[in-house]
Amino acid sequence: MGYIKKEKQGEFDFEKLPEGIYFFSGKEGFVKVEVNKDGHQSWDLQNWFDSLDPDKDEAQHQKTIQDIKRRLNADTGIINPSEKQEKKKFLNLFSK
Repeated sequence: MGYIKKEKQGEFDFEKLPEGIYFFSGKEGFVKVEVNKDGHQSWDLQNWFDSLDPDKDEAQHQKTIQDIKRRLNADTGIINPSEKQEKKKFLNLFSK
């Protein structure tokens, strides 16, 4: 397996991954990325929470992959939690 030099802190270039199998994990599960000798990537999203809905189409899977790429911490290989804000409920204000 080759060495990938990062140009700046936190930069991770998915398009230049060397041949191999990569696993990335996060709160929603984990993904497996297989890269062949030609650089073609095959993403396995079977264990990723967002992709468990069987009605999702290929376009939605591509959006999920782009979201994972954006959220990946290049230093640790961990996928950061989604930035979606949880709705605050009125009654939760009084529970503290």
